[in-house]
Amino acid sequence: MSQPFRTSKLFDANYLIPEGCELTINRGGTSSGKTYSILQVLFIKAWENPGVTISVIGQDIPNLKKGAIRDAFRIYNSSPFIQSIVKDYNKTDRIFTFYNGSEIEFNSYDDEQDAKNGKREFTFFNEVNGISFEIFDAIYVRTTKHAWADFNPSSPFWLTDKNMEGWKETRTIKSTFKHNPFLEEKTVQKILSYEPTPENIANGTANEYRWKVYGLGEYAALEGAIFTRWKKGTFNDTLPFMFGVDWGIKDPFVLIKVAADYDKRLLYVKELVYEPTGHRGESWLKRMIAHNCSKDDLIIADIAEMITINSMRDEGYNMNPCFKRPGIVVERIKWIQDFQIIIDDSPNLENELNNYIWADKRGEVPIDSHNHAIDALGYVVTFLKMNVWR
Repeated sequence: MSQPFRTSKLFDANYLIPEGCELTINRGGTSSGKTYSILQVLFIKAWENPGVTISVIGQDIPNLKKGAIRDAFRIYNSSPFIQSIVKDYNKTDRIFTFYNGSEIEFNSYDDEQDAKNGKREFTFFNEVNGISFEIFDAIYVRTTKHAWADFNPSSPFWLTDKNMEGWKETRTIKSTFKHNPFLEEKTVQKILSYEPTPENIANGTANEYRWKVYGLGEYAALEGAIFTRWKKGTFNDTLPFMFGVDWGIKDPFVLIKVAADYDKRLLYVKELVYEPTGHRGESWLKRMIAHNCSKDDLIIADIAEMITINSMRDEGYNMNPCFKRPGIVVERIKWIQDFQIIIDDSPNLENELNNYIWADKRGEVPIDSHNHAIDALGYVVTFLKMNVWR
């Protein structure tokens, strides 16, 4: 047959399964093409193996729709061959059905018990660091032929805790943006700007953490990070929410959106603005807030800029200064630690969570860096502690 679609080396690496290998782990940097290549493999496996069920598992449905399902349709829409072997797509159940009886389904599960339903021949765990081990294991043991998993190594998680990359039945394919020949040049340059070269350092774009994780596909979390109970996920818009602000001149100006699920002890956080203000002034700050918040939204801001807070209140915004007193930083840390943090599309907060450590753990003194979004979160959690959470 003719080539069904354009592929990279990652397609070949994932398609050819060594004897005795049960799980292929794709650890890679951003834009390496790992998810896209695995989905290409799944379309071909579905065609080559009539009547099989293939499951693509994500941390939740919104994340699948933004990522794997969107990529699957790019593959389908760009390949006449794939269109010729796929019978239809059920939008409600998120299932591609093939003329040979095979299916590719996209799903997520709330808990281990839910994940125990059904078996499949092939499974792809998309962004596996957002999936609990219990759910992974329940599905993995019910996969009869082969499984794939992919992730950015933004922080250690259960896969690293269990040293799964060293298991005899697994193999690891490490990839970077250099493995993707189809990237736009501007994306390549953006990733290269993270490398801590003298030029990038002088330009202010160098970021050792981002370069190591997203450029090189390597683990980069610091030992002794204060916050360990967090993972990437989708913001729960069904919950009441509020906003946190940390002002900045040399430091970044941060605006985050926060919601709390008290019953499940979950904090949902989404980074909206994380930028140095420099000399852009108060008008720029106000535009950033007005663009993301309505005047009725509750905003908790660092008390250090009461002039700006009062100005925003004069303009009708529901902005309140945060509560501060000696020792409050350590108390805020403990209050946040009472929750598991779910972060949605927040790379700078992710960076902070990986790098915010104790300067002196015994004396409970945290470092005064990598804490701008964390401080904004702390202002919100303090408000909740003082006014809601009892």
